[in-house]
Amino acid sequence: MACPIRTYPLLQPANHKPPIPRWQLVLNEGIDRVFTVYIGIQPLGNAKGVIDKTTSTIQQWLEEQSPSAPLAFETFGVIDGDDSRDAKVWVCYWDNDTAGKEGLQRLNLPSIYSQLSTDDKSSIGLWSESFSTLVSRLETNYSGLDYLPGIARMQGTTTEPHNMTAYWGAARDRIPDSAHDLFEKDDLSKKQPEIIQNPTGKHLVGTNYNNMVHIRSGQYWETCDTEETASYENNLEPTLNKGLQYLWENRNVSGAIGLRYLRNTDGTDKVLKETCGAGFFHNLQNLEDWAKSHPSHLAIYTGAIRHAKKFGEDRKFRTWHEVSVLKGGEASFEYLNCLPGTGAIPFLGLREVSLEVNGT
Repeated sequence: MACPIRTYPLLQPANHKPPIPRWQLVLNEGIDRVFTVYIGIQPLGNAKGVIDKTTSTIQQWLEEQSPSAPLAFETFGVIDGDDSRDAKVWVCYWDNDTAGKEGLQRLNLPSIYSQLSTDDKSSIGLWSESFSTLVSRLETNYSGLDYLPGIARMQGTTTEPHNMTAYWGAARDRIPDSAHDLFEKDDLSKKQPEIIQNPTGKHLVGTNYNNMVHIRSGQYWETCDTEETASYENNLEPTLNKGLQYLWENRNVSGAIGLRYLRNTDGTDKVLKETCGAGFFHNLQNLEDWAKSHPSHLAIYTGAIRHAKKFGEDRKFRTWHEVSVLKGGEASFEYLNCLPGTGAIPFLGLREVSLEVNGT
């Protein structure tokens, strides 16, 4: 059967030939959704003992032999952004909603929190941010095949080359549903969050509005030689930091929500030469507007091209990203005794639920 004609044409210029090869993810046949969960622990004061204990609980959950265990996961420390800078973060992936939701329920952060002593409860914050992405509303992009993180860590995934890259609007073109959906901005005038002045000791939950976007965008230079490492750390990394600072300092324009700058670890707090920005945006247009027109992102973009040309086929520096356009209600946010600026707390209409229902 022939594919239906696009309602909205591709933004790709005629006869476009990308200057640098790129690849995208191919999921196993029959998979129509990816379920993703970010889990975080915030130290709040003298918390080493309870942090270590809770970290061990999460690690055991990750490694248990269970049908609902994550198919892939990674660990991080927070460098900057909408969290405490000493927080620990995990991201987990499943290839179906049922297993992902069962896995998160099996972890049960409210139960973990409720079993802590009174002193320990005051010295730790716990949170999870989860979402279910239709494959038809997902796009990925990789600069090389020798290192494939994120969703690509799930067993059975493959990649294929593509030419929808190196032009403004390429990310939108890579989302299959963009053929018939503009992912228009949701009307937020009646969905502004109630101001929660102090979330201390509270259990907050909520969901997303329509066409909210999640992005995870990564950099990997663990295998670079000395010269290429210095080039990234002295030239590209500072421009990335400036771009992130712009997003955080100009929320009304950038639309950044719960955006964290993370450094990968190996689970033992060993610092790796790998980072990513992960978080949400009001909508795809916010992300596109920043990418194509703001000097802070143009500096990142042109710097990456210069780096690629300088090191050519021998370059080992890798970049990649995954973007989800979420329908209303496809994401869930949960925060227990977290700092006021954590994640989506200042940006979404979260509601407080009683901790007593969890046995406290």
